[in-house]
Amino acid sequence: MSSALQKISIDELQVGMFIVEMDISWIKSPFLLHRRAMKSKNDIILLKKAGAKIVTIDLNKGHIEEQKKPDTVQESLLVEPAPAPAPAPAPALTPKIETKKTKEIDPELLNMPSVSLKEELNRANMLKEEALEAFKNINTFVENNQPIPVKEFEPVIDDTIDSLIRNSQALLTLMHFKRYEEKLFSHSFSVMTLALTFAIKEGVSREDLKTLGLASLLHDIGWAQLPLNLFGKAKKYTENEIKVVQQHQKIANIIVDRSKDFPSAAKQIMMNHHERIDGSGYPDGLKADQLDKLSNILILTDHYDELVHGLADRPGLIPSETLRFLYKEAVQNKLKKSQVEQLIKLLGIYPLTSAIELTSGEQGIVVEINRDKPLIPVVKIMYTSEGNALAQPVMVDLETDEKKRQIKGVVDFSNAKADPQNLLIVEDVS
Repeated sequence: MSSALQKISIDELQVGMFIVEMDISWIKSPFLLHRRAMKSKNDIILLKKAGAKIVTIDLNKGHIEEQKKPDTVQESLLVEPAPAPAPAPAPALTPKIETKKTKEIDPELLNMPSVSLKEELNRANMLKEEALEAFKNINTFVENNQPIPVKEFEPVIDDTIDSLIRNSQALLTLMHFKRYEEKLFSHSFSVMTLALTFAIKEGVSREDLKTLGLASLLHDIGWAQLPLNLFGKAKKYTENEIKVVQQHQKIANIIVDRSKDFPSAAKQIMMNHHERIDGSGYPDGLKADQLDKLSNILILTDHYDELVHGLADRPGLIPSETLRFLYKEAVQNKLKKSQVEQLIKLLGIYPLTSAIELTSGEQGIVVEINRDKPLIPVVKIMYTSEGNALAQPVMVDLETDEKKRQIKGVVDFSNAKADPQNLLIVEDVS
């Protein structure tokens, strides 16, 4: 556990402390989000009534008023107390969280995880659950034609950035999991994850990260008022369906305009996420010189997630094939080539959850990327060289593998014998 995180009992919890984890599910929690500051004694009472016994606090967030410690008995016996001087005006105390908001992020931190992937995966799962609750809450406002409370998402965006800095591969792993439900939310959350990771690597300022995070998370909010059977149809759209699908940005525009405090920069980025630099996109047919850096990041990361999960008018592709497809589009001048190349470096030649075959004949999935050496990731071997499923999968770091195994290529799923036990379709890698 990071030195800034500390587990305490509910009886030790004080007003001002910032909770990041608790030992009850979000269903039992009295709050919308697990990650929040304790604003009053009533917050603590509500947690106790909900059954919380152990919570994890972040010492770098929140603020507790310091109290003057009394003199010890020994000191009072040895030294006669001097007259107390008039108290000096107390300096204004600035919560640490304020400093964190203004501090820029070193892009190299993405390559220097401070916690293990397994540890961060647990937090990433909880963060995604909390984001889902906030997303559902926003949908209620949308359905009732009410303004979106933008501040609902600030903790989610801040916590996503924090998770990416601790170990970015946790959230990037979640984005590749097979999706069975909440597809619109999972897509939106995953695009935010990838967009923020990409932007951090590009040295984007913290304030711009927040703008991009909000735009990414809500970029498809217009779909909330369209037939969701078209979202992820994975088959060619009819002409009428295309007209319906392309309405989602106009609807999103109407939705965000109800909120007077919705940042205009975030709105513009949202409206641009289906544009292409050659002018072939929609709704406005914008070209390269009309698209800013953050818009291009959302365009690319949204397109990647759509292709992997088959969310448009074609079946999903495996991650490595998706990167090849994007590179082809960059050569055709639809996407910025330099950004596609950066995405390939970020995700690796074989992105997380890629199903691969080793030179030994064994098959497995990529569970951790070596960004300095993308051809030698950590893999979980699921099948022997004879094609038999392993009762206990074997984790191998190809960089230190004594057997000197290497990746031969990706698994060909067109071969019906490639994955007889469906072990290479990733739903969980923990």
